[in-house]
Amino acid sequence: MRASIGTGVLLMAAGGIIAFAVQFPDDVEQYVDTFDLGLILIWAGLLVLATQVWLHRPPRAAAPRPPRRTRDYADYATEEHDVHRPGYAGETRRLPTVRGDGRR
Repeated sequence: MRASIGTGVLLMAAGGIIAFAVQFPDDVEQYVDTFDLGLILIWAGLLVLATQVWLHRPPRAAAPRPPRRTRDYADYATEEHDVHRPGYAGETRRLPTVRGDGRR
């Protein structure tokens, strides 16, 4: 975290120096607009700082969860669907299938 904040401060400082403190020769100004370059570096530093503040903010407290309901399996374990009763396996029916080899 410190490296990125330092990078943002360094970008802003370098941009401020380039934009306001140093007078460059006309040969350099012919190819590079140093004032605009300084402003770009200042904004880039501000963006890095804002991003670091956003990413490293403390997490929000989670909303309390409602208590978990447990299912009462006795409610829907009726006699016809009770898979644990004796003889249930003999009452299963075969479901139709489609096979690729032509057999049914």
